[in-house]
Amino acid sequence: MVNELNLDPKTKVKIKNIDVELIEGDLEEKPWLIESEGKNYVLLEEEQYDKLILLLRNILEENLEYKIEAKIMNEFPIDFDDVKLVVKKEMEEENLPLDKAVEKVKTEYPNLFHKINLEEYFSKLS
Repeated sequence: MVNELNLDPKTKVKIKNIDVELIEGDLEEKPWLIESEGKNYVLLEEEQYDKLILLLRNILEENLEYKIEAKIMNEFPIDFDDVKLVVKKEMEEENLPLDKAVEKVKTEYPNLFHKINLEEYFSKLS
């Protein structure tokens, strides 16, 4: 996802002569907000940028974990950890999206899930 946001810099430039006008703040404080030709940019030190990218990656990974867990729990697994392991393997090896991976695992390994007839269950409740 980080790469989809095009946050992996491929272009390097060296700034030589630049006319800078301090609008507010202190030049020692970073990041800098830069206004140039009607566009706004943020200038970060490389260390700040690396920390930001690491933070984004961690958030995206955690978000994916939560989505995987929620999707699996909706399918009534017998052993949640086993199902999660198999689903993640399918996603990585077969490059499947989450929904397709869970569907495939449920079809190929039905013994990993409880067999619940929801229509019968709800009819007993009424």
